Amino acid sequence: MDIRPAVVLPAAATATPESIDAIRQWNAEGRMPAKNGFVRPIVDAVHVSLRANDTAKQSSAVSGRGHMTSTATAITWSGSFRVEKAAELRLHLEEITLPAGAMMWVYGNSGEAIAFDSSLVDDRGGLWTPSVYGDTAHLEVEIPANSTAGFVVRELLEIVANALTPSPSDISCLVDAACISTATNSKIDALKRATAQLAYVKGGSGYVCTGGLLNSRAGDFVPYLLTANHCISDQSSASSLQATWDYARASCNGAIPSRSSFPKSTGATLLATSASSDFTLLRLNSVPAGRWFLGWSASSLASGTSLCRVSHPVPDEYGIVLPQTYSTTYVDNTTAACSSRPRPNTLYSTYFQGATWGGSSGSPVVYVTQGDAYVVGQLTGTCSFTGSGDCDFRTRNMDGAFSVTYSSITPWLESSGPSPAVCTPSASTVCLSGDRFAVSATWQFPDGKSGPATGVRITSDTGYFWFIQSSNVELVVKVLNACSLNAGVWVFAGGLTNVGVVITVRDTKTGSVKTYTNPVNVAFQPVQDTSAFSSCP
Repeated sequence: MDIRPAVVLPAAATATPESIDAIRQWNAEGRMPAKNGFVRPIVDAVHVSLRANDTAKQSSAVSGRGHMTSTATAITWSGSFRVEKAAELRLHLEEITLPAGAMMWVYGNSGEAIAFDSSLVDDRGGLWTPSVYGDTAHLEVEIPANSTAGFVVRELLEIVANALTPSPSDISCLVDAACISTATNSKIDALKRATAQLAYVKGGSGYVCTGGLLNSRAGDFVPYLLTANHCISDQSSASSLQATWDYARASCNGAIPSRSSFPKSTGATLLATSASSDFTLLRLNSVPAGRWFLGWSASSLASGTSLCRVSHPVPDEYGIVLPQTYSTTYVDNTTAACSSRPRPNTLYSTYFQGATWGGSSGSPVVYVTQGDAYVVGQLTGTCSFTGSGDCDFRTRNMDGAFSVTYSSITPWLESSGPSPAVCTPSASTVCLSGDRFAVSATWQFPDGKSGPATGVRITSDTGYFWFIQSSNVELVVKVLNACSLNAGVWVFAGGLTNVGVVITVRDTKTGSVKTYTNPVNVAFQPVQDTSAFSSCP
């Protein structure tokens, strides 16, 4: 069956040139973090509903401007979204209802399909698909037979080619990380394997930053990633995160590779964040093999201490740019601080080799000693009293000081610190299953009014929530430890409502999050997720 694209949007250069100009102006002004795309609305939204009875009398049908098929074991929907002359696309799925066992795939005009699932659903009940390259994003959804699912696509993100490309003079001092050997820096390979280019969505724009993996003192290789608060500061942005690893030239000043061929991680849980030392700590959903986890130091550093970093200053393969770059600086504790970033929350250092730019925001700065690399901060920006550019040696780097950040992230880094495996109850959070799982919910009425639900614990495994009146119970949630059956942890929920609901269940020990969404004006669909969490105590 030949199904036309569900959506065809005209080229951005002709339909909305002002949006492209706004991105380029933002980046040209040196504002951080750098932007790489913008959200484009779909006027005629695509509503997809999968129900077994829709295909009970036929093996295939047209549904939601796509193609739906059914077999004895599964129901599948496929559709495509095209943007003329686009280089890279991400779809935004909202009002998501998915049963246990649901799987999704997205792919472009070429390349393999990328699988993902409900772990990417954010705290607002939506998700951003992984990126695909080219002018068309193909989406496929598969659910078990005799189950239901649904979502709406009202917008997509278009990544703009050349949005981050500066003039040659702006980046004349940038140093290709592929040109640095172990003779120059004994830990250069580790730094490169620990550093990722971060792409995410916030508001109506796409952004790029840099982040680095941190190890805990226990050395258990939990995928903690450090970046900046001015990059990612809420769960919605964290859920949309796509981290690209090993994005570097194969040889010194060699050909610029395409990001499409490099391994990626999608989605993350926000663990801690603060603007005071401009940090965010995330737990990635997964990382590819071959990573390095950096050490860290909360000690103060003396002036003149040599620091280095690997970052992704201009992560755009379409122009005259570098993927991973390398820079070195010296700690500066004596000259005046910029008024907006006082010491000790900010670590200042002066350039010696290379520089940072645009997408370097959040990149970890380290010092190498005793054969290891220790993170001492993450990039906030640059400071200059002379009006000089990033390639002027008088420009100073400003990093959020790890010595200040440390106290906020101790529970995740120190085995001797407060245990992160205990849920803290509150008016909006119910702690269940041995106080390991934090359960919360939000509601939304048809008129758009929304808010957090109030939770009440009934037993160690069960709680209920009300929205407006305490006498009106709206939801009941149970989190059950089924590890004795070798079945992990189960989540069940029932609702006495037809308003929009998002239930969030967080494993405080691992950081894993599951969300369950009920759309507005739909009778609450029971949740019976017997594969919610696979990790047992």
